[in-house]
Amino acid sequence: MNSIKIVSKKNVFDGGRFKVKKVELEIKNVKKTHFDVERKPVVCVFPLTDSYEIYLISQYRYFFEKNILECVAGFIDENETSLKAAKRELKEEAGLLASQWELIGKQDLAASVVKGTLFLFLAKDLEEAAQDLKTGEVIKVVKMPLEEAVKKVMSGEINSVETVSGILILDRLRREKKL
Repeated sequence: MNSIKIVSKKNVFDGGRFKVKKVELEIKNVKKTHFDVERKPVVCVFPLTDSYEIYLISQYRYFFEKNILECVAGFIDENETSLKAAKRELKEEAGLLASQWELIGKQDLAASVVKGTLFLFLAKDLEEAAQDLKTGEVIKVVKMPLEEAVKKVMSGEINSVETVSGILILDRLRREKKL
């Protein structure tokens, strides 16, 4: 039962990749104001070989002041499908093309003050191509057995939410012989 009523919602900032909204709510006759962040949808790509080797990328993330091992990912551009964005990001960041694509998950980023959707794709039947990095991007492609990636998730070495989720989904599909 929904006891929350939205009284008003107003955009207070638009940064292109995300928007901040001031929201006034009424909860059991009490008015509360808070701010919500709405992030553009993101694709997360997990290229996998027939021998269960996964391609990840390593790049410096200034938020954490270190290199992060993560999946290929990027924002979905205006008037672009999630699949088209996934293909674009795979070529740009990893220098790979794939002829087989499967959506393996659609996830919500958070449920409280941040709203965002993640589309997780499995990419197979891979072909190497040249990376097409954006100006200022320095990305190293890292290929490893899926089992090693799972170990890195379990040890905390890989800890970005979308990467952890995708690796564990792939591992489950592999164990169930659904890949």
